[in-house]
Amino acid sequence: MPSQPPDEERTGIKSVDTSLDIIETLTADGPMTITELAKTLDRSPSNVLAHLRTLERRGFAVKENDRYRPGLRYYEVGNSIKENYPLYVHGTDPADNLAAETGEFAWLMVVEQGLGYYLYKTGGEDAVESGAYTTGSRWRLNATASGKVVLAHMDEDRLESVLDTHGLHSMTPNTITDREELASELETIREQGFARDHEEAAVGIRGVAAPVQGLDGVIGTVSLSGPASRIKGEYFQTTLPQLVMETADIIRIKHNGASAVDR
Repeated sequence: MPSQPPDEERTGIKSVDTSLDIIETLTADGPMTITELAKTLDRSPSNVLAHLRTLERRGFAVKENDRYRPGLRYYEVGNSIKENYPLYVHGTDPADNLAAETGEFAWLMVVEQGLGYYLYKTGGEDAVESGAYTTGSRWRLNATASGKVVLAHMDEDRLESVLDTHGLHSMTPNTITDREELASELETIREQGFARDHEEAAVGIRGVAAPVQGLDGVIGTVSLSGPASRIKGEYFQTTLPQLVMETADIIRIKHNGASAVDR
């Protein structure tokens, strides 16, 4: 019988977990002293200090007045990752045009490990900040038009895996949290080619999203969001879906043309 790998290989490297716990805590709670971090994480101050010294040396933590915060090295890494996504490369100009034409906010979203991440946000002259959506934020897929579009294009096994892992989180009273209701919604999305957000992520905000198809499947989504007082009626039912789908198709053509050349 083959020997079992050590615990760290089977469950992860605990020291890496500790470093990431430190960064996540500093990100969520703001600058903290070593003592405060040690108490929050239930670790010894010497252990926390050892991790912080390494993080500081690599630019991932910064010490200011005896308190530590995450370093801007993350900003550099994040931007580099974002700018290498095909959706970002080929989608920013079409998204800008969509925002300019409608006056609303346009978004580009990708999915990683079953969660949605907004890579890009661009606003037209009438765009209204809601505070609900931000670039870099991650979302459960059932709560937004973009997320529902992605779920609608997953095969059944992948869909069930994502829902089992992340659940159906409620953002507002309008968020779909019932699997049967969601299944019906996803079928409608597949038939019509786009999804609507009926104030499901934020009260007072509606949206429309369409998938961007790559050569090997959906590479992400493009969407619009704006105040429910303005996004309603024919504008919500027909005009915006058509504009969003046209933009998704423009991104698809640009992306697939570049991909075909690379192959």
